[in-house]
Amino acid sequence: MAAQKHEHEHDHNHKHDHGHDHDHNHDHSHESRVKPSRIRLKAKNSLGAIYIERNIIDDAIVISGTLSVVTGNADLNAEIAREFEAAARKIAELGGIVGHIKATGIVTSTSMISVTDEHAMVKESPERMVKITLAAIVFFVDQKVASDIMQQALAGVRAASRE
Repeated sequence: MAAQKHEHEHDHNHKHDHGHDHDHNHDHSHESRVKPSRIRLKAKNSLGAIYIERNIIDDAIVISGTLSVVTGNADLNAEIAREFEAAARKIAELGGIVGHIKATGIVTSTSMISVTDEHAMVKESPERMVKITLAAIVFFVDQKVASDIMQQALAGVRAASRE
């Protein structure tokens, strides 16, 4: 990768070669109000992995996360709701305010259709893949504590998915 030159009070070069491609964004304004912080507990799209990212925007802590599981638990949505409600209570107990905690779930199921002669047979897997994506906005609580609470909520969902 070619050296990059940045100009502010002095010039300096960055040369990075780690054997893989990735982007480098450098902000030298020193006035950024967005402070990203990433916690990668495993690779983002790994099955069973919890991925959490947090950012500070003004006074808000913005937490996003993903979890992908294979489950036969038909009540997983209720488990997600219980875990997120418990997370909200923990944040409130610490004096924080929850702006919102929201999640989407993408469910993938597997079916097999087999035709012999003129008769079709359908088999469906009792398990399905669920990818949960969460977004939370909280105020007045430590950012690490807030992201740990949301990580614990996703860990609870992962445990419930195995039941």
